[in-house]
Amino acid sequence: MCDNEENISFFIHEDTNENENNNDLNFELNELNELLNMKYVYNDNINENELYVGYINYELNYTVKQLILICDYYGIGKDLRNNKCNKTDILHTLIIYENNIENIERVNKRKQLWHYINELKNDKFMKKYILWN
Repeated sequence: MCDNEENISFFIHEDTNENENNNDLNFELNELNELLNMKYVYNDNINENELYVGYINYELNYTVKQLILICDYYGIGKDLRNNKCNKTDILHTLIIYENNIENIERVNKRKQLWHYINELKNDKFMKKYILWN
């Protein structure tokens, strides 16, 4: 116990920018769910949080060029280039494709191959033999 008792006060200030960002992210999540439901590809095993995590992962960690490369692997990249889609459109298309239960084997195979490429790129000896974006 302190001998010196002082009154401590504090104020809570809501940051409007953070609130706007949350609203934007909630809008994106709702839009993704609508797209998934419209395309009849919604996988019952996927919840909103998993969709959100996948979307944010691609948004923050991948360039448009890398996303198009993934879409090319799935055979859907040409349409995206022809329609001159922006990053948001590419993300939506990719999330819809990867969460279609019919595509799960292909998606898992792509993730496995991308993992192997990254392992080779990070190996001191093998990286000189890997030409990758």
